[in-house]
Amino acid sequence: MLQCYQNRRFDSDFLTTQKVIESGVLGELLELEMHYDYYRPSVPESAQEFSRINSYLYGHGCHTLDQVISYFGKPDQVHYDVRQLLGPGRMNDYFDVDLYYGQLKVSVKSSYFRLKERPSFIVYGKKGVFVKQHKDRQEEHLKLFYMPDNPDFGIERPEEYGVLTWIDDQQVYHEEKVVSERGDYSRYYDALYDTLVHGKEKLVKDEETLLQIRLLEEGIKSLQ
Repeated sequence: MLQCYQNRRFDSDFLTTQKVIESGVLGELLELEMHYDYYRPSVPESAQEFSRINSYLYGHGCHTLDQVISYFGKPDQVHYDVRQLLGPGRMNDYFDVDLYYGQLKVSVKSSYFRLKERPSFIVYGKKGVFVKQHKDRQEEHLKLFYMPDNPDFGIERPEEYGVLTWIDDQQVYHEEKVVSERGDYSRYYDALYDTLVHGKEKLVKDEETLLQIRLLEEGIKSLQ
């Protein structure tokens, strides 16, 4: 049995964004932006040769593109803007991939040169908008050796909650913070156990993995 490790399906920001979408308060979805930014100029500046396998799109787009695929499925069409900001032959350090689902556009964007990060998620609908500025905290906690057996592992603080703004059917304006869902990478292993022991369907479907590989290969092929 072979399955990709797509743990970021259980990031708190992604789970919270799903909760807001499924509440219906945004109305018909029009646009969703996903950002995963760094300010690490030394990384692309120190990489003197271009490598497809070590590209930014392969290394980070695999997570964000999987989130899109897992929730929205196969797109109708895709537009790629994948760059080497330091010039030809250098590291791929930027990408902007737009995936279209009917009238909905989902944009997956990342850069190594963002001194100030863009929001992790922004969702626009006909009736409102949800902005989730902060990312999931599980990786932050793990780097500090703060383990999942702590009761507050991966739980976001109120100042990190996203903001939901919408107009209801009576044309009344609302704005409120949305309590974040708890990020929990252990759910990946729970699903894996269910597949291996109980024969349940795989969490990460083969067709989802193959689609993602095709998207990555198509996005990177123009670079040299």
